[in-house]
Amino acid sequence: MRIELCWPLTLFAPAKLNLGLEVIGRRPDGYHEVVTILQTVSLFDRIELTPSAGLEYQPPPGIADDLVARALDELSRRGIEIAARIRLDKQIPIAAGLGGGSSDAGTLLGALAIAGVPRALIDEIASGLGSDVPFFVRGGTALATGRGTELEPLPTSSGWFVVVVPRLHLPDKTRRLYQALEPGDFSDGSATRAQAERLRQGLPLDPELVRNPFIRALEAYPEVRQAAEALREAGAHWIWPTGAGPALFAVTGDFSSARDVARLVPPVTRAFVCTTVSGRINDERVRRFVHIRG
Repeated sequence: MRIELCWPLTLFAPAKLNLGLEVIGRRPDGYHEVVTILQTVSLFDRIELTPSAGLEYQPPPGIADDLVARALDELSRRGIEIAARIRLDKQIPIAAGLGGGSSDAGTLLGALAIAGVPRALIDEIASGLGSDVPFFVRGGTALATGRGTELEPLPTSSGWFVVVVPRLHLPDKTRRLYQALEPGDFSDGSATRAQAERLRQGLPLDPELVRNPFIRALEAYPEVRQAAEALREAGAHWIWPTGAGPALFAVTGDFSSARDVARLVPPVTRAFVCTTVSGRINDERVRRFVHIRG
């Protein structure tokens, strides 16, 4: 199977927030059992594809484990030939809990599924790349359970957030923070499931139902404490990590409130104003620009 482009194509790969994340306990396979709501938001990496005789891709500098390169390798191994020059423009901060690498791979795989690559093959590759990658194949809003790959799509409600990214680098971050969890950090998932039920009913996000057990371990780092304090001083009330952090997000009522909070955050901390983004944002352009042979 050969994927060809009719014209240049830009895919938008959105960041995600965890609108509630509860860890139930450790699974027999070594992963942790989680209940979380994943939500794509309007902070994007861009994947730029231009027609080419064959596949050309060079991973951006500074990425130790490039999931796009791994996805392309898996596609090639299964006989999927992509005739395109691919360039990845990174805007989502790396290793911050915002899912940028997973989104890049999932967005590309999702575009190929829309173009006609068998969905079962796409889902198999996505699952093998990482827990968040299957979610990004479709994006939008989903309740994720198990190790984060069992997905139930949910309605996307409107919402505005301020995301701040402390200037903190934690090598092997996810493993370290999961290891730092204590018995009191575990819960039964009921708050996040209640939030999911609100979304099913078309109700807005309830900030009081948001949970994330990593906040305790993250607050041991002064950079995280300072970022949280900056948000509070700017007027934010509901502040949580996304994923295992260290990025934090504040729930706000509307764009104006989010903008005002972001303007008051000191420039030493990166701040982004984001809104919720529904799934399949690239589908229409993919259908018009991509052609499959074989």
